[in-house]
Amino acid sequence: MNFVDYRNQLLQRREGEIALWQLVRNFSQWFFDLLRNFVLVGGLKYFYEMSGSEVLFYLHQFALGVIFLYCLSYADQWYVNLFGFLANRRVAHWLNRTVNIIIAVMLFLVIRWGASLIVAEISHAQL
Repeated sequence: MNFVDYRNQLLQRREGEIALWQLVRNFSQWFFDLLRNFVLVGGLKYFYEMSGSEVLFYLHQFALGVIFLYCLSYADQWYVNLFGFLANRRVAHWLNRTVNIIIAVMLFLVIRWGASLIVAEISHAQL
């Protein structure tokens, strides 16, 4: 038996599982980066509440806005086409646009509420 061939066959990768585990690693990396950012924004809120610093208040507000826009950027990747079956394309377009604007506003409010809630909980956990 050739040792080089044996060594090459000793560890083999399964192609289908690589993609799945890469997806898991990518999601985990994204999630923990996002969590770290929420903790950072919560820490800023905690420090401005404890110190009363106006600079930390505005830095916290800016960081909260940036993390909110980051979350919203993931929500703006789909277009709901509920009325694609209509023969009148102009009416279908405006109905779809109305539905998508309503969904965007709802997502905006939910993400804003969720980000604010998470940051507030993190900052109060420090007390």
